[in-house]
Amino acid sequence: MRKNEQGFILPVTIAVSFLFFIIFSFQVNAYLTERAFSKETEELFILENLMQLGVEDVQEILQYEVESVDSTRTFNYPTGTIEYTITAQTLTTSQITLSCTTTSQRKYKAQFIYNHETKEIGSWFELR
Repeated sequence: MRKNEQGFILPVTIAVSFLFFIIFSFQVNAYLTERAFSKETEELFILENLMQLGVEDVQEILQYEVESVDSTRTFNYPTGTIEYTITAQTLTTSQITLSCTTTSQRKYKAQFIYNHETKEIGSWFELR
């Protein structure tokens, strides 16, 4: 004996398959968005870390310089490079420009004024 189902199974199967495909697509999109956000956050942390390392290294160099002198140098780190430029403003102050670049070519730039007498940083500007 054969029941006449009048095509009930095929539309239900297609509807369930379509619902599964929509949910799967949504989950893949959410995963890719989360992964991109995680990568971006990691890059920002690397840039911030590079900037802190650069400021510490520049301050260490400037501790031994009595007067302001124009110069440009580069520091290389495993996560990226820092290029800094010292520009004399007065006899006791210099403008320092730091440019950080990660290994994946993300950039972060900042400027500050360094006082050679007090050995302090002032007027910090981020140039992203």
